Amino acid sequence: MRIGYVGKVGAYAYEIASELKGKDDELVEFSNVKDAIVGIEQEKVDRCIASIENSVNGNSADTVDAILQSESVYIIDEIEKRINNVLMAKARDIRIAKICATQQVLEQCREYLNENYFGTEKVAVASISDAASLASKESSIACIGNLCCKDVYGLEVIKDGIQDDSNIISRYVVLSKHRNSRDTKKTALVFSAKNEPGALYKILGLFSMANVNLTRIESIPPKVEGGEYTFLIVIDADEKQKEIVELFKMVKEFCNEFRILGSY
Repeated sequence: MRIGYVGKVGAYAYEIASELKGKDDELVEFSNVKDAIVGIEQEKVDRCIASIENSVNGNSADTVDAILQSESVYIIDEIEKRINNVLMAKARDIRIAKICATQQVLEQCREYLNENYFGTEKVAVASISDAASLASKESSIACIGNLCCKDVYGLEVIKDGIQDDSNIISRYVVLSKHRNSRDTKKTALVFSAKNEPGALYKILGLFSMANVNLTRIESIPPKVEGGEYTFLIVIDADEKQKEIVELFKMVKEFCNEFRILGSY
């Protein structure tokens, strides 16, 4: 099996893909989620790992948009990853002149950095992997990344768990060209309500009357002026359940667009 991941070697998506990798499986890197979607559609990979939500920064718009633009790629699993930011360098006892990390990670570690490295230069880079690569090449540079980078880039841990909030969770989805055949617990779907009074209210009311729990709902702004808002929701149910199939039939009556993104 060929497993893709969005990002570079050492990124969290790479770490998850490595954990899923079997003895004879191959990992394939994609620089962005749009390329990953094309790779799945063209069967260059069997599945791919991509970030979809962070408990601090919200959803990954690029991932959501890319999935919506494809009609043949589905979410087949969701993986939660607790963020653990680690300060690393080529050696533990170096004099750190510069600390590299993504802007998001620098913000997640603001209190620790202010307390311990207030006067040290902080440099925002594009990815965790870029930060680790710089640290591996220059003895005065430290980086902040996930522990996976330690072995990949030959770094030493200076301090583990330096994030200000120990409960930061990132969610990743596993994407595939084939729907799930196994029993699942959640279903993600998107819809746009008809332009008539109470349409959205009626749609949400149908889920309530069917006693179906909505674990997530968010609006996606239109790409063009005057376009329709799309709503992304996740429910606690398998799309294959008979009562859910019937529920979706009723929901579609109030929708201009309705699409199941996958059950997992």
